[in-house]
Amino acid sequence: MRIAIIAMSLLMPVAAQAQYGTAVAVSGRPLKLNFSTSTNPDCSALGETVVRLTQAPAHGRVIISRARDFPTYPRQNLRSACNARRVAGTRTVYVSERGFVGYDSAAIEIIFPSGNAMRRSYTINVR
Repeated sequence: MRIAIIAMSLLMPVAAQAQYGTAVAVSGRPLKLNFSTSTNPDCSALGETVVRLTQAPAHGRVIISRARDFPTYPRQNLRSACNARRVAGTRTVYVSERGFVGYDSAAIEIIFPSGNAMRRSYTINVR
């Protein structure tokens, strides 16, 4: 019975962590919300990081695209040396409707090659 319970817990999907962020955007101009990557210690890609829009903004659009950008690993992370070079990943950009001023919001889900997932919600102050 214990083995069955342990096996079931290993097969259950990992719950996505939720993170919240705020940003200020200039009306009608692109704002990078996120760059997601998963790298090996030598900075090569560990696999594809999938980003999905889970809440579309009411007054703009979110563009999700494959890109090469600089990661932001903490200094104590073995991969922090990768912060000095562009690596493959997925970029998320917000663009408001031209002329819109006010608050907007959007949310994404990030699925890493390891099987971990993360949800991010953004409140955007468009000026």
